[in-house]
Amino acid sequence: MDGAADIAAKFEEAMRGGKVRHYEKKGQVDIRPAIPGEVITTVIDGECETVNTAAAGDYVARGVKCELYIIKTETLAKRYGGPLTAPDKDGFRRYPAKGDFYGFRYEGAPFKFLAPWKEDMIAKPGDYIGTNAMGSNEFYRIEQSAFAATYAEAKS
Repeated sequence: MDGAADIAAKFEEAMRGGKVRHYEKKGQVDIRPAIPGEVITTVIDGECETVNTAAAGDYVARGVKCELYIIKTETLAKRYGGPLTAPDKDGFRRYPAKGDFYGFRYEGAPFKFLAPWKEDMIAKPGDYIGTNAMGSNEFYRIEQSAFAATYAEAKS
């Protein structure tokens, strides 16, 4: 099974098993405009998670574990509120996080798949696998400690 089919199958299996939960983003994130062509390597706890190249109009976010990652303009509008601060010396402004995640804690063997932004990701035991909207076929993984610091189970 290829990575994309594999992650979709794992999500479907978790759905059937009642393991998929609704989570909401919490906290705040630092974001700055990206420089087109800028290469951002996402590193969490010393481990490379993904590498992505910024396009015109993209943004660089700095997460709760000081990891950097690229987001699109539409993601900024959907997943973050308006800026709370003026730019710091590196151009980052603080934004409140918002938005949904539907996913589950993965407990199987590590596997590689292609993330929606066309970069390889490796899901490991304890990570969370999911999507921003039920019915979407765009799945990604969130490292377990970053997930705990960034999401809370929805109260609904």
